[in-house]
Amino acid sequence: MTERLINSILSVDFGGVNTRALLYDIVEGEYRLVAQGIARTTIGSPVDDVQVGLAKVLRGIAHASGRRFFDDKGALIKPEEVDRVGVDYCVTTASAGAPTRVALLGLYEEQDIAAARRAIAPFYVDIVAELHLNDGMTSRARLNRLAHGRPQLMLVTGGTDGGARTVLLEMLAVARQAISLITKGSRPTVIFAGNSRLIASIREMLGQQVEVLMSPNIRQGDGIRLDGVQRILAEHFDASRRRSRSYQRVAALTDTGIQPSARGVERMTAFFSRQVEGAALAMDIGSARSQLSLAGRGAVHTLVRNDIGVGHSAATTLEAVGEDAVGKWLPFHARKDELAQYALTKGLRVESVPLDMRERYIEYAMLRAAIRHLLAGLRKQTEDISDMPDPAQVRLALVAGGTLCGSGQGALDMLLLADALESEGALEVWADPHGALAGLGVLAAAEPLAVVQILNGNALEHVGALVRVSGKAPGGATALKVSASHQHGERLHRDVAAGDVWHLPVPAGSSVELRMQARRGLSVGGKRRLRLRLKGGRGGVLIDARLDALESASSMTERAVNMLRWFAAVTGQEKPVVIPESWLAGVEE
Repeated sequence: MTERLINSILSVDFGGVNTRALLYDIVEGEYRLVAQGIARTTIGSPVDDVQVGLAKVLRGIAHASGRRFFDDKGALIKPEEVDRVGVDYCVTTASAGAPTRVALLGLYEEQDIAAARRAIAPFYVDIVAELHLNDGMTSRARLNRLAHGRPQLMLVTGGTDGGARTVLLEMLAVARQAISLITKGSRPTVIFAGNSRLIASIREMLGQQVEVLMSPNIRQGDGIRLDGVQRILAEHFDASRRRSRSYQRVAALTDTGIQPSARGVERMTAFFSRQVEGAALAMDIGSARSQLSLAGRGAVHTLVRNDIGVGHSAATTLEAVGEDAVGKWLPFHARKDELAQYALTKGLRVESVPLDMRERYIEYAMLRAAIRHLLAGLRKQTEDISDMPDPAQVRLALVAGGTLCGSGQGALDMLLLADALESEGALEVWADPHGALAGLGVLAAAEPLAVVQILNGNALEHVGALVRVSGKAPGGATALKVSASHQHGERLHRDVAAGDVWHLPVPAGSSVELRMQARRGLSVGGKRRLRLRLKGGRGGVLIDARLDALESASSMTERAVNMLRWFAAVTGQEKPVVIPESWLAGVEE
């Protein structure tokens, strides 16, 4: 908790494409989001100074809010002065910039290396080498891997406190030899988070060559503790950003240091998991990179992919997921090279919008395939971890990124989420349209009360609730009988057929009580009969009883009819669904 009085808070996130600034102030005794702005991130050529983009954002906020941020010399005014001049506190997070090249060293892959991957996941890294006892490499091969990988950071783990020493010291001898082959100005920082009995030996071995940072052991008894090593990693992230030309001027503004955006989101995911007493999932599918954070069972797991995105990285996303994974979500046969051409054009014109429904379906198909690919990667990354929650059992989803939460149709956003997640039962969906989560995760360490009040205010948007039916039933048969009672007394009864979706509008600030009975062989979260009270929002409540209708479609015509019918149902389209004949032409029919 900070000691000085904080009224106004400026939260800035430097993304790979955009810089966002959010201004929080006390309104009627509580913190609220009072202004926000966005502009392109000015990293790299021609200016390579993120403060240039930030200044543009703040000029817009100043115009809208009447607040002045900078003095005559261009410095941020802190603390706040009279007449709404300056701010009291500045939070800075960043994902912009090249990822850090990292080498991981440990004894066992399933213990030490897995723990190191988990610790370093939210820090925007490219892992260039993983060395352990079962890596199948000779000492010479390990030396070559490290020297040619040219890591900027080495994270060393291994052993419990007081355990064996010799094998890890032999591994570190290879690291020392590799470091000696790297030019002095390019040598990596070494973070040691292993057996504490080796601290003195490691300082003696490496201290003359490189900076060595000591962390508490990741392995504690039968479990792992990441807070100590992640604190060291956060300090290293801040220091490396401060040294770069891009962030030098911004470093003088911040009260929190420059923190990785993904770590702030990871912390907030863990917070929401505790709030709902179940699994929570945050996903930010950006233009250039994407993040998933899954929290539950007292732990949080994060996957960041620097090559997966639906704008700048569209081409590498298509290469990673494959055209077949995208094509399964299309109501037409993609023409030869159509998907590749779309991805290439999107990467060059990231702010372009789909020209027609065909392009819109490609955009949505890319999004679904990207999320599925990320979830598969997260499962693989954590397949040996016992505390990994099941993504299908997620109770709350936090979504960010223009494609996933920017359609303007909340029910459509939830339909896309249902396709990507394959969740079971009821799922509450929140959107982060302003990119607030990263800064709030960092702010929580200084002003936790402010974070709670901001979350209860207007920083996030409640999209609605998604109810997904599981099991098998013949198409057209009644899958779910629903009785809906609104707060104002209105009652609705609906039989939802297998293969259909039903969108029930429920305004923000209202709720609806649902009584549901599923057909034999079907369930909602494992139950045939249940009663739920769900909150409304932009998307209301969406009941998804499509089951396996998409996979079981026998022709492209059937698939197209289904997909366009579902699209019409969630967007409120009243006109008859018309399918262009060109969509149905292809080699399969």
